[in-house]
Amino acid sequence: MSKLNVSFYLKKDKQRNGESAIYAKIKLGITTSTMSTGKYICPIRWKKTNMLLNANRKGNEVSLKNFIYEIPREVSDIYLKLSKETKNISARDLKNTYSGRTNTGARITIIKLLDSYIANFIKRVEKEEVSVSTLEKYEGVLKIFKEFLNKKYKLKDIPLEDIDNEFVYSFDDYLRYEKPNGAKFGIGNNTTVKYISNIKSMLNYSVKRSIIKYNPFSVYDAKLDDVETVFLTQLELERIEALKFESYRLDTVRDIFLFSCYTSYAPVDAMNLTMNNLEEDADGDSWIRATRQKSGVKSDIVALPPILKIIEKYKYDPRCVDEKRLLPNYSNQKMNEYLKEIAELAGIKKRLTWYVSRHTFATTVCLSNKIPLEVVSKMMGHKKITQTQHYGKLVDDRIKEEANKLKGIYSK
Repeated sequence: MSKLNVSFYLKKDKQRNGESAIYAKIKLGITTSTMSTGKYICPIRWKKTNMLLNANRKGNEVSLKNFIYEIPREVSDIYLKLSKETKNISARDLKNTYSGRTNTGARITIIKLLDSYIANFIKRVEKEEVSVSTLEKYEGVLKIFKEFLNKKYKLKDIPLEDIDNEFVYSFDDYLRYEKPNGAKFGIGNNTTVKYISNIKSMLNYSVKRSIIKYNPFSVYDAKLDDVETVFLTQLELERIEALKFESYRLDTVRDIFLFSCYTSYAPVDAMNLTMNNLEEDADGDSWIRATRQKSGVKSDIVALPPILKIIEKYKYDPRCVDEKRLLPNYSNQKMNEYLKEIAELAGIKKRLTWYVSRHTFATTVCLSNKIPLEVVSKMMGHKKITQTQHYGKLVDDRIKEEANKLKGIYSK
């Protein structure tokens, strides 16, 4: 076997924010080939740390070192594998395999990978393993990514090995400042981060299946901004319950919204509930038993009196009878449109959407009534309790109640 060596150097004509690109040089026998690692570093730090060999905890240098010096091991593994399959391997063969080219030398392109992910996801939707709404989310971001490729680079596709940090953050810039958004351009931080995180997740599918070795979007590390959770107080909830409507449309939407307030069901879950999801236990208590489409987690909810009242109201409704639905079916868009009217009629200043009901369940219906967080998490169909903490905000009455306990302790 020929002698293999992988070394690193800075390509100073490739820069981003004052940092130079780190390149790898593969030498196998008399053949050589170079490739980008997709990473950047300040030239001064590169020299001072002896090419990261003496990296300290400054910034992300330790993780950068671990990534860089994992490359020689991976290239060596590729060499050993290819040596068993073919003769006359070159450094370029090692680079192509590592960078994501096929054994024939054909370039793997990002759109083909993303299209492959969508095709697999459609199969999972057909098996009811994942929801249609999640598929639409991925299809939407792929459409935006294709628009970006066309507008910024005049391309329909691009080889994965040509995607570096600059490209990834160029997509970030496009979303934030250039993407058409009604009469304006650019979208907010959280939507931008979610879109790029979706692309990252889609490419991770190819990494897990060993189609590619490295996800170029793994460098993206922008964070979501904290967003104040909107929920209804008990008083606001009662004001909506007390409304009397002449409009059958508003009356129905109000009932569906209240149903979600007392169950936490997201739109896709609430609209799929049928009489088959309603069960009665040995004590005569009614339960709604279902699996959340988004998380795939089984979620059992005790049907509180307001829920049973709504179910009874629509038991013989023509819109529900044929399919034995618990509730009439409305699109999420229509629901949110009608909820604006309901908020105005109830004198509520908050922006009312269907997801306000989910926040209301966690906060007002459960946590403010001292239901333990782990129980709330189970009912909401969360896989991790940290997801529930995002929804559950303590209301002022609970804070005051707990603070009064402290007052009692420290007044002695």
